[in-house]
Amino acid sequence: MSRYFDRLWYRVVLIAVLIAAGALCGTWISRLVVISSDRGQMRIFSERLLDRAVDVFTEADMMLTVINTSPYPFCSDKEISYLRDVLFGTRYLKDMGRVSDGFFHCSAVFGNGKKPMPLVAHDLETPAGKLIYANSRVAISNSSAPIIGIGKANVVLDPASFETLKNSAYAYVVMYNPQGTSSTVGMFGSLNIGKLDVKPPDGVGRIGDTVYRNVCRDMACVTVHAEVSQLEASAQPITTIISIFGATLGAALATIIILLRRNNLSMKTRLQQALGHNGLTMEYQPIVDIATGRTVAAEALVRWKENGEAIPPDVFIPVAEKAGLINRLTICVIENVLKDMAPVLDANPDFHVSINITAADLFNRDFSAQLASRLEEANVTSSQIVLEITERSTANAADAIEAIKRLRSRGHRIFIDDFGTGYSSLAYLGELNVDGIKIDRSFTQTIGTGSVSVSIVPQIIGMAHVHHLDIVVEGIETPAQRDYFAALVPKVDGQGWLFGRPTSAATIRELLNSLT
Repeated sequence: MSRYFDRLWYRVVLIAVLIAAGALCGTWISRLVVISSDRGQMRIFSERLLDRAVDVFTEADMMLTVINTSPYPFCSDKEISYLRDVLFGTRYLKDMGRVSDGFFHCSAVFGNGKKPMPLVAHDLETPAGKLIYANSRVAISNSSAPIIGIGKANVVLDPASFETLKNSAYAYVVMYNPQGTSSTVGMFGSLNIGKLDVKPPDGVGRIGDTVYRNVCRDMACVTVHAEVSQLEASAQPITTIISIFGATLGAALATIIILLRRNNLSMKTRLQQALGHNGLTMEYQPIVDIATGRTVAAEALVRWKENGEAIPPDVFIPVAEKAGLINRLTICVIENVLKDMAPVLDANPDFHVSINITAADLFNRDFSAQLASRLEEANVTSSQIVLEITERSTANAADAIEAIKRLRSRGHRIFIDDFGTGYSSLAYLGELNVDGIKIDRSFTQTIGTGSVSVSIVPQIIGMAHVHHLDIVVEGIETPAQRDYFAALVPKVDGQGWLFGRPTSAATIRELLNSLT
């Protein structure tokens, strides 16, 4: 066979055989691992879901009592203000409102509707008169959410209440089991939403390819499913053989791939070279005072061109995160911004530049010191560098609060970017103690369309103002959108193609010089 080794077809066949054999062995090994480890992992996951479910439903029940005992006239301005104050103190609610005679009248977020709206059919009614809607369309947007009501009150539960606990290995359903009834209704998760059933018995079991676990406590029940292998215990003796064989094939395949691709640079390597040879550049999009049209800031946007080809940030930034290069990339962005904009910032003390940072940067304890040293070298004050983080970066609340406090103590302002896309609440932002929000362009695009989503924009702005949050509206592209936000009180800043597309630092300098 050695005489065929240098022939291309032989190497292709060899690679195909190794790939097929390695994949088969990997499948066997992974199924064996699932069988041996799944039960313990499933127990931990189901208990975490159950703890969260009890917190969610307990808070909902407590708030229904608070609403029904409101000291103010039904849906009066004072009562709506009272409902908003109560909503800000909740963790897992998106809205709370008033209903009567089968109609929705008002809510903390929606305000007082022009006319009562009929309620949709409920999924379950308890003997005590509690109504459960497993997945009902909400008044404030085109989305759906679980709703619980009793008397003349209802509460909208946050559909993202369990997002931080999700595990791709499992499918689950969180069920509401009202006191005084043996019925349950699926409220959260990917299994049986809206399905009425009897309360499941606690325990584990297996049906075909599916292993399941049921747990219940108080008014909450959780069912977790996982697909597992049907390999029997008789397969255990060959585990070692398969492991060795799979490892050998994997090593051989890896060696062949490395040899065949030794002259091809990976995206990671290309990015490392770009970082090492100043291959990244910056563009800046103006942020303006919508009421006056005056440019007050700019957002820094990183760009990468290689051999004349532009590589989008949404391609290379995930690569940097996965490869452990994201901190290096962020520092490169900061250094380029200071190189471009230090003279501009020095000449315009009220002007600032916004820089996006990732969750890895936020939780890196060395990041704030790295940033401070570079600002000191460039003689730029920290108040002129605003840091933007995403809602997803703050999923771990305790660590996020500490990290934000650390950066704010050095004088930086912190904004939540693309606010509204993560379905987080302004109450949660109060816990994070950030300085402002950037309203996502999806809200801006509804202006002038007659969409019901438009009604939430003044509510977001008003409630953000109550909590002393600065506001930037993203994606302003038309005069109608600009005029809409210019008429709102309090004032907001805006960003979008109407005011200027991303451009060079030189153009920003010329723009600011023309205003002085």
